[in-house]
Amino acid sequence: MNLGVAQDSTAAATPVENSDAETPKGNQKRQDLFYFDLNWDRLLGLDQSIDQRWFGRGLAFGGMYEVPFNKGGNFSFGIGVGFASHNYYTNAVVTRFDSAGVNYSQFSVVGDTIKDRGKLSLNYVDLPLELRFRTNPNKKGYQWKLAIGAKLGYLVNAHEKIIDKDKIKVKVYDYPNVTQWRYGVTGRIGYGKVMLSGFYSLSPLFEDGTSTQTINQFSLGISIMPF
Repeated sequence: MNLGVAQDSTAAATPVENSDAETPKGNQKRQDLFYFDLNWDRLLGLDQSIDQRWFGRGLAFGGMYEVPFNKGGNFSFGIGVGFASHNYYTNAVVTRFDSAGVNYSQFSVVGDTIKDRGKLSLNYVDLPLELRFRTNPNKKGYQWKLAIGAKLGYLVNAHEKIIDKDKIKVKVYDYPNVTQWRYGVTGRIGYGKVMLSGFYSLSPLFEDGTSTQTINQFSLGISIMPF
């Protein structure tokens, strides 16, 4: 007597998983979501009679949200919010005068009345935008990076500190003619988490029609992007 048992081949078959379905679309890796810049700051366009000290310095930091353009993340767009502080050291102070009913501002040399230094400090809330490119990671997992962009800044504080010949410190906060909204171009280039960064303000330091001097801001620095 034949006791053979029929087997259902369809029940015994093991289903094949679709690996493509397991990878959600748009799940690209996002990078460089935070920046911290140490800058060398300069004012461009000052009169030759004004001595601008070499140690102008500032810092900037902020967060970025990245939108990759391709799966590998070689091309992307970044947008964020940050804070920037700039400090300029000269042998001059910002003076104001009236002419034909218009209030003007300009840098004026004060001679020996400043014993140590005069410092102009400007602080902004920034909205940066970047177009980014990265090479593929090497064997160590590092990449060359390039970013070009722009940023818009809103002035939240402007003040001047003066130390006179008697070592008396004076701070002045009255700067009605400093441009409230500044804008300019930015750039970064580097390797891994460290980059060289730059910024040039296309908007003048003083509002149009309120100064006899056309002065722009420039920063060059080291940018650290830890993650």
